[in-house]
Amino acid sequence: MPPLRPHIAETALAAGPWCWPREGPRAERWQARHGAPPQLAPGTTAGLTVHDDTTVLWCIAAGGQRTHGSDGATLGPRTRAAWREAGIALPRAVPVLWRSVHEGTAQLPHVAYLASTSHVASVPDVRRPIDGPSFGLAFALALASRVLGCEVPGDVIATASMDATGRVGRVGGLEQKLRGLARLAPSVRRVLVSAEQADDARRHAAAHLDVVGVAHAAEAIDRVFGQRLSARIVEAGEDTDRRQELTGSFFRLALMGSEALVDWSPVRRGAALALEAWTDLGDDARYRLAFAEAVAARHVDNGGRVGLPPRGWLERQPRMIRAQVIAHLVQQCADAGTPEVSAIEPLATSLIDHPLEESSQADLRLRGALARLLAVTGRPVEALALQERVARAFSSIYADQDVAYPLAEWARLAGVVGDRQALARAVDLHERSRSSGGYRGLGPRYVELAILKAARLLDPDHAWPRDLAVAMGTDATLPDTLRWSALRWAGRAGRARLVRAADGGSRVAARQLVLSDLDEALRAGEMGTAESCVEALARYDPGPVRHLRHTGATVAEIARQYPY
Repeated sequence: MPPLRPHIAETALAAGPWCWPREGPRAERWQARHGAPPQLAPGTTAGLTVHDDTTVLWCIAAGGQRTHGSDGATLGPRTRAAWREAGIALPRAVPVLWRSVHEGTAQLPHVAYLASTSHVASVPDVRRPIDGPSFGLAFALALASRVLGCEVPGDVIATASMDATGRVGRVGGLEQKLRGLARLAPSVRRVLVSAEQADDARRHAAAHLDVVGVAHAAEAIDRVFGQRLSARIVEAGEDTDRRQELTGSFFRLALMGSEALVDWSPVRRGAALALEAWTDLGDDARYRLAFAEAVAARHVDNGGRVGLPPRGWLERQPRMIRAQVIAHLVQQCADAGTPEVSAIEPLATSLIDHPLEESSQADLRLRGALARLLAVTGRPVEALALQERVARAFSSIYADQDVAYPLAEWARLAGVVGDRQALARAVDLHERSRSSGGYRGLGPRYVELAILKAARLLDPDHAWPRDLAVAMGTDATLPDTLRWSALRWAGRAGRARLVRAADGGSRVAARQLVLSDLDEALRAGEMGTAESCVEALARYDPGPVRHLRHTGATVAEIARQYPY
């Protein structure tokens, strides 16, 4: 393959650090001649495009700010659409925002030529419009940087598409981009790509590049900004009005959730930092933050401890807020062990003292949470019946986005109690919901996981659920919680991948590996090993294990009834 011939614009060295040498004598000579590499302003990052055999490095500046006198490139319709979608996705990816995203996206970004490589000594026609989706993730990073006031590190570049939900996707010409990147931007050490292209990227990336595969904008933003994002939250809270706004944002996100949010770690970290740093909080604000931290911790790793609200707090909230808070507390009790069952179950049942058919959506969510609690406290048949009623009630009022959770539990519990007819009814509603138009996103995938779990429980030797479990477990576009759970149900076929993920530091994979070991020990009749697995499981999830043990469940029953 002929060598690539680079062209570096005169403005490239002043625009950012990307084109500067990494280290060594050459870097020292450059610094002696030009001074230190420039610091990036918030809102600025680099991007890559490919046209024919030419790879081009661009400087992207959010907010329309001009870079070093350049007129900037013309953005085609697909690139402008990628910018708009970044603006829609960002509030879903970042837990709290204290500047207007609308303000940040009011103007198109300024995109300036930096450098290019080709097999021929030529400069590309930069007047040609840039049109394609491959700036999607770079746009999200630039916009997040501007809105949050945190600069994108100069050693990072992203090349991936992104839709309005924040889901990161493939781009074309990745191999060519990576080859050109090594020549054009020697200071770049980390390249963010879609999770589904990460393995391909690693095969083609230069040795000094760390390829980071991400499935969602939230994951990318956490990888890029990390602790600095949390620190900005604490700084913002120094202003009283801003602190009240942030406290409300944390509470609202925990209460209502986010359809596209798949990484709750920043929420957990930010709320914990706020609780620690804002020492003069009143009881109301402190409980809202503690509630948000606990809910986020439950989403991350079934952790988090939270008690009942201060005396009189619930009574001061609108009824719908009370129902949603109590629903979360019931779920927290079931999954993390606090508040105590004896405290929260009577409080929950007192709020739904009316027929299920007359329930609001908030009431139905509370009933679904109660069914979850019934399932881990020795009442799976009762839980199954309630989840079926709740799922059908959501379906009858066309609340398609709410159907998935009770439907998944309905399917799973049908396997737990051995009710094939109940599973068939769940599969039928799943199929009908898929044709409704509103039943989409990750919810249906969790229902599929529950269906294959039930099928494995009902017939461990059946091939199709095992094959589906392998397919889901190897799908890099799915969240890790879903993938690693699927691999547990893949049996021996999923073990090697679980081991690698657990060795890589994934707590969720490590928990599912313990469950896989428990399944294997029970198949082999090694009860001592099985007991040890349950002890290890209790360290990961003390809530469900403690609840199931309290009911007198055997080791085999714990493995069968475990909710994850």
